[in-house]
Amino acid sequence: IGTALFSYYTAQPELLPEGITGDKVFPYFIVHGLPTGLTGLVIASLFSAGMSTIATSINSSATIVLTDFFKKFYKGQSSDKKDMAVLYTTSFVVGAIGIIVGLLMMSIEGILDAWWKLASIFSGGMLGLFLLGLVCKTVKKTNAVIAVAVGLAVIAWMSFLAPFHTYLTIVFGTSAIFLTGFVLTKLSGLVTKK
Repeated sequence: IGTALFSYYTAQPELLPEGITGDKVFPYFIVHGLPTGLTGLVIASLFSAGMSTIATSINSSATIVLTDFFKKFYKGQSSDKKDMAVLYTTSFVVGAIGIIVGLLMMSIEGILDAWWKLASIFSGGMLGLFLLGLVCKTVKKTNAVIAVAVGLAVIAWMSFLAPFHTYLTIVFGTSAIFLTGFVLTKLSGLVTKK
């Protein structure tokens, strides 16, 4: 869509007023470039896709909390009523967090830049741990925990203090977790052999 809009407004630059750049081009095109009926259909489709994605994310988060945390660590008698209460509470909390984050995102200049920054912060740890488990088949829990702690420290440093571009956060975070875990696993293997 972005490439098509770029081509469209490059071929007809008089249709795009001054000050409409970046993330504002697509909404401007929907309102001013499409026929009236099609505009409503596109807006309804965007809302539908957004609501579907949000509902899936909230339900998945609630199910993860129920199955991976509540049922694993709750020592009392479990029942359908308690399970539903956990699902409803988690859905409410995740939804409230989503609303707060959405309101905070309103002040951001470009949503794509914010997405890349947040994705690099949150996915750097997961990718590093995944690669560590994939490459090193005998990783001990303590080595993995130390590697994740080092990786989180690197990600925090990259996010707030580093002179590098924020897109490199995922590279440095992933590398720190993987290399720390790999070295600790190899060193513990050498100690075990001796």
